[in-house]
Amino acid sequence: MARLQTRDENALQQDTLDLLNPTRINDKIADVYLQFANSEHALHAYMKMEESLRKSPLSELEVEAIKLLVSEITQCDFCLATHTMKSRKAGLQKEQQIAVRSGTETGVARLDTIVKIVKHFFNHKGPLDDALIAEARAQQLTDEALIDIAMAVSTIFFTNITNHINHTESSLPAPPKLS
Repeated sequence: MARLQTRDENALQQDTLDLLNPTRINDKIADVYLQFANSEHALHAYMKMEESLRKSPLSELEVEAIKLLVSEITQCDFCLATHTMKSRKAGLQKEQQIAVRSGTETGVARLDTIVKIVKHFFNHKGPLDDALIAEARAQQLTDEALIDIAMAVSTIFFTNITNHINHTESSLPAPPKLS
């Protein structure tokens, strides 16, 4: 059961409703967004970052892989279920999903480098290693792409920890547990 209040969409500011319109399914805004709307300014920042990610040089598959990995790291069941489905729709095969979640190689060099970078953010203090930056450059990950990787991590981390506050539950099937 949700711990955060589910706001009535009629109580939201018009600019918030405008931002949320693209998320409507069957003319309904998902409860999770109405719960995030307890802080409309935070929801605005999140939605603008998500909008910016759609303009990124990162592919939809790469963004979804990042979101899948961070959701695994933070153990956000809601986001794991959501991004398992979304990454599959973006073209990430089941075996690749498992590899991303476990931090092992997917067989796609650029994606593997992105996974290494994201894992580094969570497993090491301080800056990325020079060798990892060189690997990123070898995979044509530009400065823009590197910043966008950080933004993708930031957006999903926001939703993961907000869902932990809320104890958001998913109606989607749970992905298999990793051993």
